[in-house]
Amino acid sequence: MQWIYILQLQPKYTQQENWTDETNRIVGEHFNYLKSLFEQGVVKFVGKTEYGIEHLDNRGISIFEAADEAAANAIMQNDPCVINGVMTAMVHPFRIVFNSGE
Repeated sequence: MQWIYILQLQPKYTQQENWTDETNRIVGEHFNYLKSLFEQGVVKFVGKTEYGIEHLDNRGISIFEAADEAAANAIMQNDPCVINGVMTAMVHPFRIVFNSGE
């Protein structure tokens, strides 16, 4: 079954002056987490809106496969940005309707 989780920066991190080396390290771990899941075939698509961090509509998404809602929540909850409070996330059942295969 397909799922989507939508990520959004915590309000604190919508201001550049609140970013530290630790924040950047966590975001790097987040990138590597999603990349690893992509390489394993679990994650099918990752992307983000092209807004600055201060924009209210700044979001990231991950479309992935999981057996059920509990498994989908576990994938989302294990994201380093979620674990470390840099981003909030919500998971939803999802179905790809069209895919160019690129």
